[in-house]
Amino acid sequence: MKKKFTEFMGLSQYKVAFCYELAGKHFHLIMDEGEEVSLNFIDGECVQIAEKGQPYVFETYECLKGDDTTYLVRVMTDGATGPINRCWILDTEQSLVTMVRIEAGYDPEYPKMHRVIPHFGAIKLPGRALPKIRHHFSNRMVGHHIYWRYNNGFMLQHIYHTPTVVRADMGPNTSFVDEDNLYMDMIASDDPAVSAYGRERREHFEKWRPSYPFYEEPCFHIWIKENLNVFCFVEENANRVDYARTSGGAGILLLQEIDRLTDVGLSFNLNEYYMLSAVGMEAPEDQVDPLDTAPSPFDFSKLTAMPTVPKEVTEE
Repeated sequence: MKKKFTEFMGLSQYKVAFCYELAGKHFHLIMDEGEEVSLNFIDGECVQIAEKGQPYVFETYECLKGDDTTYLVRVMTDGATGPINRCWILDTEQSLVTMVRIEAGYDPEYPKMHRVIPHFGAIKLPGRALPKIRHHFSNRMVGHHIYWRYNNGFMLQHIYHTPTVVRADMGPNTSFVDEDNLYMDMIASDDPAVSAYGRERREHFEKWRPSYPFYEEPCFHIWIKENLNVFCFVEENANRVDYARTSGGAGILLLQEIDRLTDVGLSFNLNEYYMLSAVGMEAPEDQVDPLDTAPSPFDFSKLTAMPTVPKEVTEE
């Protein structure tokens, strides 16, 4: 019997190495809503954070690079309403910053649901005025179909359906039979942890198979620069249609290098947060995907996970 070399171990299995270049650097951030924030990176893992007029708070952080001058920094603190992640996209080339606040536990009716709020600003440099430009919401990814490979056993297709809606499935050459076989192989594993994970995933798979032909969730895109895009979605529809409130509510935040089709980012779930990376492949232009024109089974009128994202984005 041919040996199976790897088992599915989550999206972070082949994450690129953390970046430690920010050690010893300081950033004075001025956000458009008026906040001033100091990020003082003590070393490659610890940072001091303070808002203007407040004492510094000592935190740990993780950092991944989007390109040579752009860093995605994840800092986690505990807020009054549940875990709060703050991801800072530090764009040192343009002296710009985007902070994405990710908060769990904001809605008691949906305890697994996360809320995502982006904030824009600039990096203050001594003796210089703040840049007039900003990172901004964008629609430039609309119409693209990209297969993102997170490891040698998992690929996910993102169909950027509209500026605020993403559709996704498991990618080419993957069918319900393929996925079911994958979980059955896990269940048959001699490793109790792999077998338990396979049973858990197959139970979830069987639950959603009849009524959830593809993921369709609220999202946003943010233009960082010509080659970089921020993409985020939350599994809000998945959580709302599950009467037991046990599925969905999680999401992903990615800093995408769209020339090379690589990305780095954060996967967030209740009490589970980890950094990841992936490589992408653009679907052929002549590929006709039925998911692109399939009618939506979801009601987007009452979603709350992204309260500051405009319903329509026309910015290129």
